[in-house]
Amino acid sequence: MAATMIVGALVAGIYAALIAMHVAAIRHDRAAATADRPQVARWLAATGERRRARLESNAVLRRIDGELDRAGYREAMAVLAAQDAIERPLEVPKSLL
Repeated sequence: MAATMIVGALVAGIYAALIAMHVAAIRHDRAAATADRPQVARWLAATGERRRARLESNAVLRRIDGELDRAGYREAMAVLAAQDAIERPLEVPKSLL
């Protein structure tokens, strides 16, 4: 019984480590094809994108509800754009420069 639990824990640990490696690879190199990555790894890697989408959605809803005026909405979008520029800087290939 204990041996089965130990083996199960080892398999779960190895699986978690492999998923973590896939997540790191997806986040590091988005240009690489993600189709061959496990779906759970793609879902975990997209956490930042979902957070940004949720923040933008909240700002839109606050604007519609009248909680934000036009200037407040623009400021919220500017903050989101600045965060996005820090988290995902634009990389221009040297061949295009």
